[in-house]
Amino acid sequence: MIQSGLLSLWKILSEGIRAKLAWFTGTLIALTILLLSIITVRQQTAILSESYEKQAAVSKNFIAGLVMEIESISQNLIRIEEFKSRIEKQQEELKKYQTAKLVTKKKTVSVFGFKTNLFGSLGSSKVLKKFDTFFSVYLTKDDVTMLEREIRQQLREASNRNISERDWNTLVNLAAAYVKNEEKYLDIIKQPTPEENEAKSKWELDIKNIKKEIRNHKSKLDLFIAKFYADSKKRKLEELGLDTKLFRIQTFPISAMIQGETSIASFDTQIIDNTSPLAKIDHFDQMESSLVDSFQKLSDDITSVEENEKQYVYEWRDREIQALHSPLFRHQNSTKRAFNLIGIKSKLGDYREVIKEDYRITNELSQLIPKLRERIQYLKNAKPPIPPAKDKLFTSYYKSYNELVTGREKIYDEVSLRYPIPKELEEKIESLRSLRDVTLEDWVLLKFKTDPLEYEKYYQDPEAREEQRNRWKAIRKWIITAEQETPTKELKKLFPDGSFGHSRSESEEIMWKLDGTHLLEAENVPLMVLRDNFSGLIRTLVDRTDGIRAIKDNRNQIVFTAITICMVAILFAIFISGVVVQKIRKIIRSAEDVGQGNLHVHFDDGGNDEFGNLTVALNQMVSGLKEREKMRGVLGSMVDPVVVGEALKDLEKLKQGSEKVITAFFSDIAGFSTISEKLNSKELADLLNEYLSAMTLILKQHDGVLDKYIGDAIVGIFNAPLDVENHCLKAVSASVEMRDKLEGLKKEWIQNNAYIPEAHDMKFRIGLNMGYAKVGFMGTDALASYTMMGDTVNLAARLEAAGKDYGVCILVSEFVHDEIKDHFFTRKLDTVRVKGKSKPVTLYEVRCKKGEETEEDKKFVNAYETALFSYFNRKFPEAKRQFETLYQSSHDEACKLLLERCQYYIETPPELDWDGSFTRTKK
Repeated sequence: MIQSGLLSLWKILSEGIRAKLAWFTGTLIALTILLLSIITVRQQTAILSESYEKQAAVSKNFIAGLVMEIESISQNLIRIEEFKSRIEKQQEELKKYQTAKLVTKKKTVSVFGFKTNLFGSLGSSKVLKKFDTFFSVYLTKDDVTMLEREIRQQLREASNRNISERDWNTLVNLAAAYVKNEEKYLDIIKQPTPEENEAKSKWELDIKNIKKEIRNHKSKLDLFIAKFYADSKKRKLEELGLDTKLFRIQTFPISAMIQGETSIASFDTQIIDNTSPLAKIDHFDQMESSLVDSFQKLSDDITSVEENEKQYVYEWRDREIQALHSPLFRHQNSTKRAFNLIGIKSKLGDYREVIKEDYRITNELSQLIPKLRERIQYLKNAKPPIPPAKDKLFTSYYKSYNELVTGREKIYDEVSLRYPIPKELEEKIESLRSLRDVTLEDWVLLKFKTDPLEYEKYYQDPEAREEQRNRWKAIRKWIITAEQETPTKELKKLFPDGSFGHSRSESEEIMWKLDGTHLLEAENVPLMVLRDNFSGLIRTLVDRTDGIRAIKDNRNQIVFTAITICMVAILFAIFISGVVVQKIRKIIRSAEDVGQGNLHVHFDDGGNDEFGNLTVALNQMVSGLKEREKMRGVLGSMVDPVVVGEALKDLEKLKQGSEKVITAFFSDIAGFSTISEKLNSKELADLLNEYLSAMTLILKQHDGVLDKYIGDAIVGIFNAPLDVENHCLKAVSASVEMRDKLEGLKKEWIQNNAYIPEAHDMKFRIGLNMGYAKVGFMGTDALASYTMMGDTVNLAARLEAAGKDYGVCILVSEFVHDEIKDHFFTRKLDTVRVKGKSKPVTLYEVRCKKGEETEEDKKFVNAYETALFSYFNRKFPEAKRQFETLYQSSHDEACKLLLERCQYYIETPPELDWDGSFTRTKK
């Protein structure tokens, strides 16, 4: 009993539509829920990551600014130490450019510590005194003192306390050690690479060790400076909402990346909170590898910043850590503009004119720069050295230089007046004008403070924009006028938050580098700016363990729910399907009767649902099948099966008719009346049936439709009622095959001694034309047939008749010829105007398929068409001779016809406006 029940249950669950419907429903619901759960988990994970990124974004931007501030102090300290070394070296180096003069000096004596010349009684003497020239002046120790004062002030503001001498000396010593090792590194790499392996290995190891020393001193310097910021910035980060238990932000300068060595962060929020789990994470291989990977990608393509903001996920102990790497750039004013130009490169539109002119001006500047460099060297080496501002050639060069730079700005202003910049593109387009100038300022100055809103003010406040542009002009004026090697007091006043880190000559080289590089060529200014401003990477570590754990718990709950719903759905589907199956079985039994040919079946009413609609539709189908069988029986023996098929689909459409491009086909047996008179009824019927069957079969094989038989004539349609691709080509192919088939039939008749001798020489003519025609069922309601009508059809019929005059088998119009000329070898026969029409038509004979023609065929056709050319050009005597020659050798009827026509035109010349066509007077 139990076994029987289990077998019944298994049968229900495994056989028939009930089982399939149940399993399908349950599986579909389960898969849907599982798929939705997977999608939901992924979306929640993505939302979680995005949420973390948004939480960290503000803090990350703040830290980026902080790091740049620390980097600025660090670089300024390093620059101070470089200045100290450079000032001594440069001042000693530049002494050679001083000039010496004899001056008169009064002799003095010291009396009680005061010097006196005793009212001139001691006399005077000539002494040699050295004076500075333009080229012997360099930055002084006063500039270094000012830098030190500003840095102390920055550190005091950062920590809200005065910096002790001990801390200051620590900073100075770290910066000095960095500079010392950097000089060592430069000295080593200047040496040629040793060729011996052992020496080379030692040389490479020395370089690597010095790099490590440089990296370590820089890192210590940055971290020491960061400590001054720790307390005050910790409060700011807390205000910004940075949860140090969830987030840890680190920065890695370029110098931190040494192949084979663990990277050292220049700043780490660990110094603010070292108690969180994230603060305890140390470097491990996977984390280091991803950091190196991000550095490498940015080094390969500095412009693809967004693509390189890549997420990495690590498993650390029992925690899941997400890392986001993003690039860090110094000099935000020039960096943002560089990205603006890279982003707008393909969308410049009318502003391509600016790029075009910039390209020309940059080339001209590039030609001036070597001349200026050469002239300066000449002025330096002169005895005594000549100040550049007093040299006419130098000033003339810079006059041209300045005119080109001014012209570059003028072109931008003119184009922007003609084509106003859309508001949303203003920042990007304007960067065409300002990138070089703002970069010059960034690279020449050492800034103590940076205004984070300076970029926005430039585009939003006209006064701020004008102020910045005046600063840029002042820097260029200082360089171009070359009146003073150090910045003037007026120039320094324009930059209260910075100091000039370069002399005029050094700044001049920077200006030349920017002005001599194209804006948007392969090696361009934006790329150069980004490479120079690229400072390192920011790594944001996120502890997303708790968030992911909650998502996984949610996923498990969804899976459990899916399984429960699946089981309930299967049971419910079994119940519902049982009801459905009973109705389906009734329908199946009736459908099987219809399948066996019983069209008197009636499907029982299925109710008001879809089964009811189905039974109504099935009953209508049975009625339709009855009508269709009747129609097929009546039409099948009278109309082309293709037409019958289309009529069964939509008879009304065929009755309405349509106009479309077709190829009309007409064929007729030459002299069939003579043949038919000599045959009895049975022989005539046998001959016609054999001939028409063979030709009609070929017509159908090439997708043609039989219109009608008119005695021995065949009328066919190509491209109706069904569309046929290359219908014109297929019609000609069918015609050539029919011609060949007739030859084969005649051979069989001769061999079998069938029919009369006249039938053994039977020939037919075919006329083909292509064009628009009306097609459809035409006639009365009681009697109609599918046919074609129109000028296209009439011309095809007349071409078939005209074939007799020209003695050709297949005659086609120029419209057909245009479609098949690449596939068939043809002869241009004549140009005629058929009866009742004013427009002439060119006639062609289809001789064979391309490639099957003989050399004799080619010569004959060429000669015929040459004669025809003479005929068309009214050279009737010449054409007559040519046609006569051809006729004598070939007995071609077309040659004979044209020969007679030439004779007629010789005797009765045509009108002066004759177009070469002959008007036929018979159909």
